[in-house]
Amino acid sequence: MLKKAFDNLIEGACATLMVALAVVVFIQVFNRFVLQTPLAWSEDLAMLLYQWVVFVGAALGVKRMRHFGIELVVRQFPDRWRHRIELVSPLVMLVVAVVMIVQGWTMLGFNRNRTFATMDLSYTWAFLPIPLSGALIIIYLIQLEIERWKQVKEEGQRP
Repeated sequence: MLKKAFDNLIEGACATLMVALAVVVFIQVFNRFVLQTPLAWSEDLAMLLYQWVVFVGAALGVKRMRHFGIELVVRQFPDRWRHRIELVSPLVMLVVAVVMIVQGWTMLGFNRNRTFATMDLSYTWAFLPIPLSGALIIIYLIQLEIERWKQVKEEGQRP
């Protein structure tokens, strides 16, 4: 039940961010081209929301193992290779997630005193989704691995 609540929270947050992004971009375009009064802050806010959607969405892609590029490449291999790649790909994703956490945290430190020129908002909010996404990816990889081991155990096979 806790897992489902956590998943719903993350997916709901990502959906909310996507709606907010669409609304901000609509307002930005409407004001610029219809009212002829562009809003200075809307571009920065749209960029910020986009970063959050991309990184949280990437973590959700790992949760579902539905990254388009990975699937596209893996489908090209024969079945015996495909199985091996599916076993190795979580390790590669784990390494990427750890790099995201370490480097994202470093970038947070470098940018903590910067603020957006058009908004009184710290650049910390622009870089926070990077380590957060890395942490979510690790959580989802652990969940997927637990599910895989349960499935293997039920089927009485080796992983």
